Amino acid sequence: MLQRLQCMGLFSRLLGHPLVYDVVRPLVVGGVDMDPLFRSLESTERDVIVDIGCGTGVALRHLRAFHRYLGIDPDPAAVARARSRFGGDPRVRFEVGTADPALIASLAPTRAVLAGVLHHVPDPDALAILGLLRRTPSIARIVTLDIVYLEHEPLSNALAALDRGRFCRRREGYEGLARAAGWSVRQSSVVRSHPTRGRALYLLMVPEPW
Repeated sequence: MLQRLQCMGLFSRLLGHPLVYDVVRPLVVGGVDMDPLFRSLESTERDVIVDIGCGTGVALRHLRAFHRYLGIDPDPAAVARARSRFGGDPRVRFEVGTADPALIASLAPTRAVLAGVLHHVPDPDALAILGLLRRTPSIARIVTLDIVYLEHEPLSNALAALDRGRFCRRREGYEGLARAAGWSVRQSSVVRSHPTRGRALYLLMVPEPW
């Protein structure tokens, strides 16, 4: 059992390495296209964006307009890579850490991104993050994107089971979390990791205030 747990821990660390995340993962799932997520954010030149779980800064490849951007991630290696790529933009800042209420309050974001966050945390933590954003009066819109278990999709479900996130849910599980945190789930759709080649299916949600 101990050897199995050690192997699982090593596998999880490998999957979380920035090179694996940026290069190997897209190859395995048939490509990753994040444009649908960031189009749904509907950001403008006036918006202040907080990207919780920003990873290596993928959002900044897709965001077309924003006033300020803060990326937060607990992985120092991912944040270091993000800073090396995008740290020269004076509108952009990255922090190592989690969704700290004081940090969010000081930023006063108008848009929030949770890309691949909810399936990494248990229900209480997911509710805490979603609840924090719901209680932030400046936020007008959030978007989430996560792996999801779906009926009659064995390949996508197998890829989800291999993900380092241990809390993949069914569609109704994610939507229920958003509603329990005080959001109205007006948009929820299943999207492919890539529109033509994608093997993995994700749930894209756009929770909005009541």
